[in-house]
This record gives sequence, C-alpha cells and structure tokens, in this order.
Amino acid sequence: MNPLIEFWPTGEHVEECLRTEAETVDQALLLAVHLPITLKRRSAQAGNEVDASEVDLLDSLMRPVNDGSSVIIAITGASGVGKSHMIRWLGAQLDRHPRRKDLVVVPIPKTASLREVVERILAPLSGARYDALRADLSRAVESLDPPRAAELLATALAEELGPYAAQVEEQIRASGDRTLGPRIVAANRVRDMIRDPEIRDQWFRDVLLRIVDASLSGTSDPARRQFQIADFEPPAAVASMELRRTVGQALAFLASSNGAARGIAAEVLQEVLDSALRTIFRFTEALNQRTIQEVVDEIRRELLADGKELVLLIEDLAALSGIQQPLLDIMIAESDEKGVRVRAPIRTAVAVTDGFLAGRQTVLTRAREQWVVPSEGIDEETVTRLLVEFTGRYLNAARHGIAHLKRRFNTVAPNRDDLYSWVPKFDPTLDAAWSEKLASFGSSESGYSLFPFNVAAIKSLAASVLKIGDAWTFNPRAYINEVLSSTLSQRFTFEAAGFPPANFRNPKLLSAVSVGLTYQGLTPEQLGRVTSGLAHWGGNPNTLDTAPPATRNVFDAFSLPWPFDAVVTPKPVPVDPDPHRGGKVAPPPPPPPPPPEPAESPYAQALELWDQNTRLIRTYPVRTRTLLADALNKRMNFGDYCLSGQEVNRDWFWLPPASTISNPTKGLKIEVSPPDVPISPTVIAGLKALDRWDSNGKSWSYPNGETDYAAANTLLERLEHQILDMVLDEAVRDTGIAALTLHRQDLLLGVTTRADNPSLRDLLADAPKEIAVAVDDLSQQVRRAMTTRKLATDTRPRLQERLRRYLSCYQGDGGKVLAIDNERFRQAIKQEVQDRWVFVLNGNGEAGNEVQDMLDRLEPQAVDMIVRDLATAVDLYLQEAAAAFAEDHARVAWRDEMCAIVDQASQTPAWPTGSVALSEVRGAVDRLAAEPLDQAIQRLRKVQPVDANWETHQKLAALSLVPLPQLITIYKEVALLRRFFIDLDKSIKAQTSSIDDQAAVQAHDALFRDLAWEE
Repeated sequence: MNPLIEFWPTGEHVEECLRTEAETVDQALLLAVHLPITLKRRSAQAGNEVDASEVDLLDSLMRPVNDGSSVIIAITGASGVGKSHMIRWLGAQLDRHPRRKDLVVVPIPKTASLREVVERILAPLSGARYDALRADLSRAVESLDPPRAAELLATALAEELGPYAAQVEEQIRASGDRTLGPRIVAANRVRDMIRDPEIRDQWFRDVLLRIVDASLSGTSDPARRQFQIADFEPPAAVASMELRRTVGQALAFLASSNGAARGIAAEVLQEVLDSALRTIFRFTEALNQRTIQEVVDEIRRELLADGKELVLLIEDLAALSGIQQPLLDIMIAESDEKGVRVRAPIRTAVAVTDGFLAGRQTVLTRAREQWVVPSEGIDEETVTRLLVEFTGRYLNAARHGIAHLKRRFNTVAPNRDDLYSWVPKFDPTLDAAWSEKLASFGSSESGYSLFPFNVAAIKSLAASVLKIGDAWTFNPRAYINEVLSSTLSQRFTFEAAGFPPANFRNPKLLSAVSVGLTYQGLTPEQLGRVTSGLAHWGGNPNTLDTAPPATRNVFDAFSLPWPFDAVVTPKPVPVDPDPHRGGKVAPPPPPPPPPPEPAESPYAQALELWDQNTRLIRTYPVRTRTLLADALNKRMNFGDYCLSGQEVNRDWFWLPPASTISNPTKGLKIEVSPPDVPISPTVIAGLKALDRWDSNGKSWSYPNGETDYAAANTLLERLEHQILDMVLDEAVRDTGIAALTLHRQDLLLGVTTRADNPSLRDLLADAPKEIAVAVDDLSQQVRRAMTTRKLATDTRPRLQERLRRYLSCYQGDGGKVLAIDNERFRQAIKQEVQDRWVFVLNGNGEAGNEVQDMLDRLEPQAVDMIVRDLATAVDLYLQEAAAAFAEDHARVAWRDEMCAIVDQASQTPAWPTGSVALSEVRGAVDRLAAEPLDQAIQRLRKVQPVDANWETHQKLAALSLVPLPQLITIYKEVALLRRFFIDLDKSIKAQTSSIDDQAAVQAHDALFRDLAWEE
C-alpha cells in the first residue's frame, strides 16, 4: 500500500470536517481551520476603506460604552466568503476574553427557526417565568398548521404590499429617484396575483409552504426562507388557465425586461416578508401581549442589576425574516436615557449579505462602519497564497478528525494570545524516499502538508470555480465544495493507484503538449491520467522538453507514467584525447543552452483559450480562415479534378461555437472542429504552426519548422479530404445546374426541340441570332418572356464557360483542353436539383447578378412562370399568324404574287391614301418571304396545343417551336398587310359607288379578281 494514504483523510473525517456552514462546525474545528485574513474597514458615510485585522474587529466589538450607545459590528460581503465564520470566530474569542464573566452571549445561527431565535433571546431569563414564556411560545408555534399558515402568509403579504407601494411612491416624490418606479408596479402586480385564489393554489402554494416550513423548523439552506427569482416563473399549469385581466397584466410584467422583472418581484416580496411573518406567528400574544423588544428590555434591566452586558452574535440577518425588525430594534436600543443608565449595554455582531435590502441600510447607518470580508479585486498571487494556507489547515484538521481535535482542544489550557497553539500537526513517520515524495507536494505557511494537492493543483483546480476571465474571487464555501471535498472523495481511487483519474476536472493542456503525449505509446487510460496530472499538478507546461521542478516525485507518488523521459535528447559527441593531458579523454564541452522558446503571438495565445463554447476574439476568426485557405490553396490543385481555376474559399470554414462571426449558413461548410465537442489539440497545434509559417513568409525554414510542418499537415490533411469530397459533390451539382440551365435555354431559344437527353454539342452551341422586336407595345407577360430570352442570350457564353470549366482538364495553366470528364456530365444531367439554383464553386470572373437572375428564372420553382408567359404569347399570336398562310404555302410564289398585287394596286386610283405606305407594304412582303421567317411560317401549323400533364421540357419545346421573336414579327407583318387590304377594300367601294349598280358590281368583282390575296 502507498504509505502516503495516511495523509489522505478518510471519507468520515472529510464529511465531518469539510463543512461550509459555520453554525454546524464545532468550535475546536472552527479554530483548527480558521485562516486569518485582512478585512476592509469601510466608513458607512464617506465609504473610505482601510485594511484591518481580526483583532481590530474584536477590539471594536468590545470598545468602551461609557456614552451609553449600542455597539453594532456589521460584517458584510458576498455569499460564501465566510461572514458567518467570522461571527463564530468572535464567539470563540469571547469565550476566552478577560471579561467573559461579565458577558451574556447569545448566538443566533442562520439555520435557527423563528421559535429558536426567540428562545435564544429569552435564555438570559431564568426560572419559572422563563419556563412559562417558553411554554406559551411553543404552544403558539405548534398550533400553526403549515398549509393554513401559508394561506395566512399570502393574505398578510397582499396586505403589506399596498402600504409598501405607497411608501415607495412617497420616496420617489421626495428623492426624485425614478428608478424605483418598477418596484411600485411589481408590488401592485404581485398583489393581484396573490389575491387570485386559483393562481395562489396553482403557483404560490408550494413557495409559501417552503418559507413557512423553513421558518417553523429551521433550515440549513437560508435560501429556502427567501423568495427566489425562480419562484416567479409561471408553472405549466398556468398556461391552460383562464386568467383575469389583472393577472394577465401581472404575467406580462414578470416576463418583461428579459425576465429582470422577476428579480424585482422577488426583492419586493422579500422586503415585506418580515412583517408578514410576524403577523402570522403572533409572538406578542405568546409573550403575554408584550413585544419581543419589551421582553428584551426587561432582560437588559435585570442584567444591568447583575453588572452584565448582552452580546448578540447574528450569523445572517437576511435569513431571519419574521424577526428582523425586532432584532434591529433590539440592537439599536441604547443603554442610557437622559444621561442615566437604565439597561445593560448591548453589543451586536451581525453578518449582512451583499444584496440584502430589508433593514440593511438601517444596520449600516447605526453601525457607522462596515467590516468587509473581501472576495473580489484580489490579485492572483494573494488568492493563491490564501488558498494554499486554507487547504493546509483543512487537510490537517481532516487527517486528525473532529474527535481528536475536540479532545486536544479541551485538554490544552486556553491561550488568549494564541488561539491556535493547541492545534496538533499531523506528522507520522515515513522513510526517506517517501518523505521526499511527500515533501514534493509542498506545505502551507503553517507547515501542513498539501498532499494530495500541490500549489499548482490548488491554483488550477480553484481557477474553474473562482476565476472568471482574468478576475479571481475568494469564496471559501465554493472552494470547499467544488475543490477540496470533490478531490478528497477520490481516496479509493488513490488506493487503487488510479489517482488522478483520466480527465479529472476537465484538464486542458497546451496543444503542443497534448499532441506530444499522443506519440508516447500511452494507453487511453494512461493518456487521460497523465493529462490530468500535467494540467493540474504539473503546472500545465509549455513543452515536454523540460520537466517542471519537483514534479517527478508527484508523478511517482500517483503512479503516473513520467512523460518527460520520452523526449529524445541528443547524446554528447565523443572527443579526441587531449595530448596535453597525457592521453586522457578531455571532458566534453558543456552543450550550448537550448534556444529560447519564441514568444507566442497574441493569436496563438487566443487559440489556447478557444473552446467549443468560447468564441475566438477580435479578428482571429478571419485570421484562422485565411490561414487555412492560404495553406490549402498551396497544396491543392483542383485542376487535377477537372476544376481548373477553383480555389479554397475562406468563407467555407465553420468555427465553433455556432455564434462565431461569419460562420457559413449556406453553401459549402467545412467544420474545422465539430460543434458541441472539445476542440482537438491537433487543431490548435496545427493553427499555431500555420501562424508561425505565415509569420515566416509562408516558409517552414525556421527552428522547429519540421515539427510545425507535421502539426500543420495533420490538420490540413483532414480538412483537405473534407474539402475534396464536398467540392467534388458540389461540382456535380453545379454542373447539373449549368447543364440544365443551358438546356432550357436551348429549348427557349430554339437551339433544339429535343426535350430529353441534352447533348453537350447543343449545350455549347451559340445562341441563334435574334430578330429585333420592339417590346414597348407588348403585354406584360409577353415582355417578361422576351426579357427572359434576351437574358438567356446574354448569359449563355458565361454559363457555357462555367460548364467547360466543370468538365475540362486543361494543359497546365493554359486554355488547351486535354480531356473531358464525361462521367461527371453523365451524373450531372441525371441529378435533380430541387432546391434553389445557386452556384457554390468559384465563378470565372463573370458578372454574377445576370447569371443568378437567369438561374432564378429557370430553376424548378420559377420555370412554370416562363411556361405560362410563353403560352400566353402563343395563344395571342399563333392563330392569326397561322391563318394568313395556306398549308401548301410556297415562299417564292407567294412573294411574287403579293408583289404583283401591290404593284397593280399602286397604279390604280383605288390605292388607299393616308393608309399604309407602299414601302411598308413591300417591306412586309419581303420580310415574310425571307428565309428565317419563311422557316418559322412553315412551322406555324405544326405547333401543338400544350397538354397540362406534359413535363416542363416538353412544354418549353412545344411553345418554342416557333421562336417567340419570329412569331411576334410574323404576327405584326400579317397585321400590317391585313390592315392594308382592309383599307384598299374601302377605297374600291368608295370609287365604284358613282357607277350604276350593275356596272359597279362588275367593276368591283373584276378589280378584286386582280388584287385578291391568295387564300
């Protein structure tokens, strides 16, 4: 068995000695573990502070009271700093004070019930009278039924809140302090809630029962006697209730200011709780219609006759709701009236927690000064020194156990000048080797061994509890609970040679050390234990090259593998014999000192503080992404994968936690470290290596550069695989988007009529030349369709270039294509991209707005609008245009016949004046007879009605069989000619109206036979 187990306190001793509530601690233990500290003596009026000792505190409590004033010592500080401990310490000092026989000391622990508090105050009364009062008091308390008392408390609170609101309102008028306004609102709203029977039963019943029960029976947790913020969070049952309007307003108030109103409501109820509890406990009735103040006054008059003084030691005024005001009245009542002493002097030491409102100002004003137990604003060195001494004293006491301490305390004569001289030092005999191991753990200033801690472990373990950012606090209660007790509970682990266990108390080594350990061949269990030992007991070293002093013995005592032996050190080079020394071998020269470790950059230091819940500060997220992108672009050639011109984009990198600035939310996302898990040391080490590489001009040529290269390579290799997998998948998706967009352009522009299986030849074909069409006089739908066609024509070259880049392997950095990735094209055209069409991979210098506009119009969610616009245009123009030409329409014959008709009409008086000009008519005929429009005319009668069940590409092919600009042009030219013939008909009719009817009919028919448009 490890001999040091004797120095590890047993579980029983730990439980009885490491108590955080002073009132449960025996006086022998109290003095054995007491750590003298420097107090702050603060003036109540000016607020000036001076350092003060505990002796100064005792002297102030026992100052002369010849002026008849009451003595009030107010000890203040945050919760858990040891205020109650200081009250108990004063009690221990008074037990050995030279004037002890003149003092009647009444300790009032914060765990006492209200009945016990009153009994303790009445204790100086002796005999039958005291017994009768105590009996009456017991009957009064025992007659209270807790559920009934809770109902009475609700009523009393509601009654108290009205005057409280009026009082605060008057205070605002007097002081002009408008910040108190929410307290009035809180008082009125909470009163409405408490008065509502259903809300009271469903919500506040358990809260009030808790407070009543703690007040009746006492409690080790003073918070149970107080209203908490959580008490004002509505239970689930309230959500299904039908609420009165005033209750609804109260709920809205409690939810306001991000829940801050709940805290105000708790404070307001706490301020009226004292008087409300006094109402239901009815101490005056139990004391024969006398107040507690009156009874204490009688006690003091009797004590004056006996030549004694009354001393009250109140451990926590905030925990004594129900009797706070009587205690305040008692402690400020002076002993003299009109210059004559009428009652015994009273001295009070009272602990007042920061944040406690009710009665606090009264205490501090009458006390004239505060004795502050400091917890904040203490430098790291001082906190560490205090914790080391604190740890040593508690360990020494727990090694002995409380029974041994009490025996020693009771058998040693009191020494008022040194209350601690009786404390025995635990020091069993060890052999030299184990004594050396024990000594390596260090000791406190009082000489108590720190085993199983050392200074480094105390500092490291305490930091997780007492350090926020760079600021330390001194909170003994938290340190005992979270560090001492939890660590000493591992005694069984130490007996099994397994302490510290793997990953004890969340160790975090510097990345270089953590990575170095992975190369030492340790088992996972050993690696975890060594990590715990180095992080806490080893001082979290910067490197494994140099062992921290005295750490080897600590590791041996814990049966931990020694990680520093695994570091390879260069062997000395043998030297030739020195001829001047008679052939003897000269000692080798001392090795040169190792080069100093280069100072870490602020970025590298920030990386060590980065974890899954803590963001990188300042511009370091950008720095991280830039380093990774630069390094990966130097090692990755996407041209090898038919992605010429592609680069790693720094915006792809996702950094934990999720709230990190500029984390990607769409597109490619490369997780540098997964969310919600600790960041791997290899990530930190790799980034620090890249930081040094970048600072060295993106070169690895510097001392330890090869080590940094290995660390960076471990990180980059993992990311490279992620990036390559994602980019290749995205390349297929982007290729599919480009191919589908070009295919739909093909159908829209009339490049192809094949709805399925687009060919690469068609996708890369030039857009046909478009006929210019004025769009101002077109309908909205037709204009939109024309705009889409123009956009298709304009963006087609850029989309084709992108498609080529996705599919082509180029020779070097040039533009010569060596191969086409047919497999990627095959996969792409079969892939259905249902989400929004957005290219994720790099473009090639294109103006992205137009291209994205094209994608937005042709993507699955939007293409139906294009289909509808085309269908509208076809319905508008097709029928009339097609009806103007015969099924066996022949371009040349039609042109010659139309030209002859126009020429003949132009030579007759019947040519319509003020109508279409001859040049316009001839131009329309020529354009309709030209080959591009003639081909479109041939297709007019082939256009089929679109079936609603057709697939999108079938609809586009059918509606674009006659390209829209040509259809519109044909329609307009036909409309011009039709208008001309209508005007010509009118002119002929007008000219033949003067001839007799029979002649006119004959002339009219003859003319029309000559001028008729071929049907």
